[in-house]
Amino acid sequence: MGIPTSTGRFAVKEQASGWGTAETSFANANFLEAQIVIPTPAQASVQAEVMRASYFATTRVASGKGPTEVSLTMPLHGFSTDAPTTYPSETPDALLLRAALGASTLFGYATDVTGGSATELTVTSGEAAICGLAVMAPMAVSGDYSIGWVKDKTTTTYTMQRKWALTAAGADQTPDSSGTVYGSNSIYLTATQPTPFTFEWLGSSANVSFRFYDCVVTSATITLNAREQPTLSVTIKAANWTNVGSGGAPSAAALANRPQMPVVLSDNGARVVDANAEQKAGSVSIAITTDVADEINYDAPQGLSRFVVTKRTVETTIVGPAAASSASSLDNPASLAVPGYDAGAVQIDAGTTPGRAFSALIPSGQLKELQALGDADALVSVTSVIECAMYSGDTTDGSTQAAMNTPFRLAFL
Repeated sequence: MGIPTSTGRFAVKEQASGWGTAETSFANANFLEAQIVIPTPAQASVQAEVMRASYFATTRVASGKGPTEVSLTMPLHGFSTDAPTTYPSETPDALLLRAALGASTLFGYATDVTGGSATELTVTSGEAAICGLAVMAPMAVSGDYSIGWVKDKTTTTYTMQRKWALTAAGADQTPDSSGTVYGSNSIYLTATQPTPFTFEWLGSSANVSFRFYDCVVTSATITLNAREQPTLSVTIKAANWTNVGSGGAPSAAALANRPQMPVVLSDNGARVVDANAEQKAGSVSIAITTDVADEINYDAPQGLSRFVVTKRTVETTIVGPAAASSASSLDNPASLAVPGYDAGAVQIDAGTTPGRAFSALIPSGQLKELQALGDADALVSVTSVIECAMYSGDTTDGSTQAAMNTPFRLAFL
């Protein structure tokens, strides 16, 4: 052995001092469990057009470092192996998704549930700024937890975007009259410019360590396939890097309090809910794309002072078995919806265990293109590509929450 390989560890940490100042210290909580394409540092090479014999190389001058791109894929992680006792903490997964979408709020934990209905949750003392966020509540019949996104808050009643998860028999569920409401790290689509972060790669050799900084996320894809673990794939763009030169040969990661999300099964709380009903789905893909422009500035160390986000887009692709008798509006092969079709609020859940659950919400979905018939293991399937339309349906009698009326949201609960 003794020869460096591509094996290593990878850490991400937001830069406390902003652009231009890399983070240099990483705790175990900053490290990821991921498959990583080896980050290759980039530096521009500049040559002048001068007269020279064809067999001589022209003089080259080293120019600015970066931008450098790195890609990684990993299982989606929760934030606690035990039932949380307060608001969620931010995992590296959530940090990367916040960098892609713009902002997040960690809120909603309470211990005063009093009941509710198929679409409501009642508490003793309502949180003033809960509207627009996701919560997880105990259900009276099944004893499981179900996820809801708060659409309206009136005194002590929270009205959800969609119904709580159905029972195994398909009946409506209602919240228990006691227990704990688990809050969420709700990440939402905004125009906020990202805070840069640093990522550090520790190679398998003690003298191989690279630190990339002034980083942003240019794309993130969450994949939820039935009978598989949810995964997150991310592409990161770095404006600068440095060869640390030592500190590689990482020890095994201690990720005891960062559990992987469970396999996507109904028994584990996975579901897709559209405007009419819970939909049959074999796979769901959530694609987030961030367009960034290089801000060139020769006052910056490498001539690139920061990345400016010019556009963020989100679309969700749902593939499910065709079901002409379904109550859902998205899987009927006899009535394929056309572009612009109003799908209403579309909610995607994975997990019923506090600390390792995930949800996504498009509060006002519209079809991007004509629904397509396909072949899924010799069965007819319907593919729906859903975009985020403008939305303004959240209302509250309390404090205004920044996540209210945003067109797309994710939550770790």
